[in-house]
Amino acid sequence: MMKYFCMSCGIEYEPNVQRIKCDCGNALWVKAKNLLTRSDLVLTDFSIWRYAKAYPLKREDISISFNESITPLATARIGKSSILVKMDSLMPTGSFKDRGAAMVVNYLANQGISRISEDSSGNGGSAYAGYAAKGGLKCDIYVPRGTSLGKTAQTKAYGANCIEVDGTREDVAMAAINSASNLNTSYVGHNWHPLFIEGVKSIAYELWEQCGYAAPDNFVVPTGNGSLLAAAFLGFSELLRAGEIHKIPRLFGIQSKAVNPFVQYFNTGKISLAPTHTMAEGIRITRSSRLVEIDKFVRSSSGRFIDVSEIEISAALKEMSEQGFFIEPTSATAFAGIRKLIENGDIHSSEKTVGVITGNGLKATEKLIGLLNLNTGV
Repeated sequence: MMKYFCMSCGIEYEPNVQRIKCDCGNALWVKAKNLLTRSDLVLTDFSIWRYAKAYPLKREDISISFNESITPLATARIGKSSILVKMDSLMPTGSFKDRGAAMVVNYLANQGISRISEDSSGNGGSAYAGYAAKGGLKCDIYVPRGTSLGKTAQTKAYGANCIEVDGTREDVAMAAINSASNLNTSYVGHNWHPLFIEGVKSIAYELWEQCGYAAPDNFVVPTGNGSLLAAAFLGFSELLRAGEIHKIPRLFGIQSKAVNPFVQYFNTGKISLAPTHTMAEGIRITRSSRLVEIDKFVRSSSGRFIDVSEIEISAALKEMSEQGFFIEPTSATAFAGIRKLIENGDIHSSEKTVGVITGNGLKATEKLIGLLNLNTGV
């Protein structure tokens, strides 16, 4: 039987479709039950469900699926160093968040939920809207008033209701949470739902296989709420406990200098923010719902958080584009970070370093035309 638990106060809960937080206000996690070993791989399944033994849902419980294929692990160069590129831009709706949405939507549909609500104007909203459409669930996505059509077009195309809310990003989240007072509606906020990270955890198992049943040396990602870092830590920790790997990768979270709460907390234990504009919109989050836990995960891996400038993000976007990777500006943050980590001597060219493309550039075409100075004339 699956259990939720709070890393802060230790309280455990029976799963409930309306519970997303601990009574103490902190995020909840799923208590690990089964450890995955090589013998548990479903060798005839080439999707994320290949690793079903490690999940809180059984394979036979999964009915809402695009057969989420294992994403490619390609090579690229940052300066003179060769790195590995995990192309989660090729997930069904174009971002890594499909991993988490697939797990959450299947769980809720199995519990009889027919409507979900989420606060997101970007990849999270698109992921949930896509899986809701696939499963025949109604979907309400709450967005800040004035959100550009370019950011919500994909969500609307899936048939979701995009509801504009006046106020702060926190006001938008509260509107989505309050909408779930209807017993047949469940709030699925990707920053809060305990099962979301359980789905994202699949990235660790894929990399373990793709790296020859070993962990890479370094795992580098753009960091907003930090779900990729948390999921990688949990997945690799479980593989370590199962005796399948001998170490956890060093985890590196990269933020924009414009919005860098993890960097501030890692360096000083405090956060003082006056957020400004950044092209990395997907990580413009002022405080993670899992800040303390993820900070501990990164420290225990001997990793760290760093920030990069808009100029560095733009340069990385161009460098990756010229190697055939059409990525969102947010994703470019990871590769700007890798360059900086190499230059600072934090990671070395002899090591196996993975950077993750978190979102497809097709989601930000208009913005990329300007950032890359593209001539769109025929």
